[in-house]
Amino acid sequence: MNSSLFCRVLLLCGLLLPLGLVAAQDKTDALETYLGYPLGSWHLRHDQINGFLQQLAAGSDRVSLESTGFSHEHREQLTAVITSPTNQARLAQILANRSRVKQGTAEQDLLIIWLAYSIHGDEASGAHAAMALAQQLAQSREQWVQELLTQAVVLITPTQNPDGFDRFSTWANGNAGLNPVSDEEHREHMQAWPGGRYNHFLADLNRDWLFLRQPETRGRIALFHKWQPHLVCDFHEMGHNQSYFFQPGVPERTHPLTSKRNQELTDKLANFHRRALDGRKQPYFSRQSFDDFFYGKGSTYPDINGAVGMLFEQASARGQIQDSDFGPVSLQQALGNHLTTSVSSLQGALALKAELLDYQRAFYRGKRNLGRSGKLLSTRGDGAARDDLAALLRQHQVQYSYLRQDIREDKKVFRAMDSLFVPDEQPQSALLAALFDQRTEFADATFYDVSAWDLASAYNLAVENDFRPEWEQLSELPLLPPRFEPSDAAVALLLDWRQGNAAAALAKLQARGVRVRVASKPFTQRQSGRNREYGPGTLLILLQQPGFEAGEIQALTQQLAHQFGLPLEQSLSAQAMVGADLGSDDFYPLTPIKPLLVSGRGSEPTEVGELWQYLDTRIGIPTPLVDSDRLEKVTLENYSHLLLADGDYMHLDEDVGRKLANFVNTGGVIIAQKGALIWLKKRNLLRTDVREDRFFLQQFSTAELSWEDRESFKARQAIGGAILEWQLDPLHPLSWGLGSASLPVMKNQVLGLADSSDPFVEAAHYRDPPLRNGFLAPEYGRAFGGTTAMVAEPRGKGAVVALADNLMFRNVWLGAERVYANALFFLPVALGN
Repeated sequence: MNSSLFCRVLLLCGLLLPLGLVAAQDKTDALETYLGYPLGSWHLRHDQINGFLQQLAAGSDRVSLESTGFSHEHREQLTAVITSPTNQARLAQILANRSRVKQGTAEQDLLIIWLAYSIHGDEASGAHAAMALAQQLAQSREQWVQELLTQAVVLITPTQNPDGFDRFSTWANGNAGLNPVSDEEHREHMQAWPGGRYNHFLADLNRDWLFLRQPETRGRIALFHKWQPHLVCDFHEMGHNQSYFFQPGVPERTHPLTSKRNQELTDKLANFHRRALDGRKQPYFSRQSFDDFFYGKGSTYPDINGAVGMLFEQASARGQIQDSDFGPVSLQQALGNHLTTSVSSLQGALALKAELLDYQRAFYRGKRNLGRSGKLLSTRGDGAARDDLAALLRQHQVQYSYLRQDIREDKKVFRAMDSLFVPDEQPQSALLAALFDQRTEFADATFYDVSAWDLASAYNLAVENDFRPEWEQLSELPLLPPRFEPSDAAVALLLDWRQGNAAAALAKLQARGVRVRVASKPFTQRQSGRNREYGPGTLLILLQQPGFEAGEIQALTQQLAHQFGLPLEQSLSAQAMVGADLGSDDFYPLTPIKPLLVSGRGSEPTEVGELWQYLDTRIGIPTPLVDSDRLEKVTLENYSHLLLADGDYMHLDEDVGRKLANFVNTGGVIIAQKGALIWLKKRNLLRTDVREDRFFLQQFSTAELSWEDRESFKARQAIGGAILEWQLDPLHPLSWGLGSASLPVMKNQVLGLADSSDPFVEAAHYRDPPLRNGFLAPEYGRAFGGTTAMVAEPRGKGAVVALADNLMFRNVWLGAERVYANALFFLPVALGN
């Protein structure tokens, strides 16, 4: 079937845009000519989107393009900047003015509107609507469009997730027939693992606005702060059996740091969407289901940064057309709805221009100067984590200082090498409060995402609030590790395992054939005329090793220390002042690792992606991803460790269980978390009992509850993302280098571990009470308090590590990720088996 006939079929089915809306676009020829078919006949590819934007910019004096960098797979992210020719000619002046918004000195004259689409790659109707809208604004002679472009700059980002978008479009187009199939069971609507929602490393990019772990996000944040928009519209898709949603959402689920004025403006704008969708006879809802709480999403990040953010959700066809409870939903219908609310967003913003300008002006009023007091933050000996935190704050334009010297405060030492000072009073004070927000009481306990996310927990920071430094204690530049001067008398080099980059350096040393040992106990050496204490996990590199010339190991290790920003120390004697000498058996020899990460059917894509990104980009270890269905055929003897992310692995049979048991018994290590533990227990690979949700739900009483209480009761039984505290065994190999006896973790699943009959397998338990931040029902607090959270069970020559929680949460939980490095590099040898 050719494209025009395909289009006529859709028209007969009533699925194309209403004629009035098509006419309002003035021209459709350019886009259809460029594609070779009517928009929506096939799912677009990212290169087609970029190509058309470039063509549009070349042919219109209303359009210019801005690049926000490249995705992991090197797809460029383009944003169309659309405004009047006069404004285009003075963009540099406009941007210079926008750079003064946070200082409260910008002239608030032009309205800046950012329309962003398809941050989830398989929510494709937004990108298609963006193409139609960009063409309309570039070509239309309608009075409202010309008035808009005179008074506003419109930013249009069609695809915020290029890699996932192309993964989905390839799937949808590859499974589409000549005759559209609306049956929801059709393969077109059932993407193979992992689906197109996620980016290359399987991250949900709409949960990354605060954490900035992905290059796509960092580009978006730079664009946001460059233009400082007044209104940001975030276009999504939802389940096909729903209708259409736009904010304000559930009023009680708005974060308390978001002002009432922000929500009033959101509701005023919503009136324009109500009228527009009523005109299309499109059903919708706007005060149910979705919240406005977590600031790490595209519709909420603007709310804490001087703008108004709005979320739009369209029922998804996940292909061309799919049956739903509201009748057939099609790509054409979906892009029509998103185009309608895109236009109503622009028209609403234009009508409310004065109020939007006043809102942003008031948001930053009085925030120009820095305060004298603030937060003193320490990453507990991890200089790399300090630099990571500094980069995150810098990208959010939060102002901070490094320490010029060590500071002692309340018997705590904040070292210049691992500490920052962040003033509370500054232009970004609202965002700063959100980044370190801590609360355990909520008006409504229903959360669309996590209920807590503070950076103090993510980085496991030592924090001194209300600190007032002397300005001579602060510096704009970081203090670098002391310069290493190699000595011919040195017998060994020592690397502090508390450094986040130490694992990457260890992997590089082992790859070059350098033999490295690890201290299993604390020891003290004489260094530069003073006693220096070293903790368990300290890496020992002996300088006399077969196969290396004199000075070669020193030079290589020094090069790696410089590359990874690591303080490197040398020992002039094997003698210890306290503890074991360097030649003692208390220093275990380490062997190179080769991990295997299980992916595919049953595994949770985002958690697989987090582990994959950590292994690949943080440690630098080539890591094969092996689908669970292929485990039976893989020669596991070729690998040292097998990692199982959260998931449902019940499709793996007894033969796979026996194969993994043999893998562990002969020296392999399984590292598993959350739902994977259920399968391990079923296959007798884990001795510790796993407590599933059935156990914990028994803690809740339903006495005296009525039908009206059902939703709030269900919300209380969910753990939507709360930060709990683990109590560590500080000398256990899984705790080496963590820098503290407690560890904040993100818990988002009702699952736990029973106490083991073997007292030596427990590596951590939940504190009692366990809650540190966010919402956790008291019933869960009592049930989890004091119970086991992490075990390392020796088995034969190997071991099984079981984690009740995901310590890699969204790759920002730097305070906990070292547990995985410990399990990878130190087990099984450190368990003594």
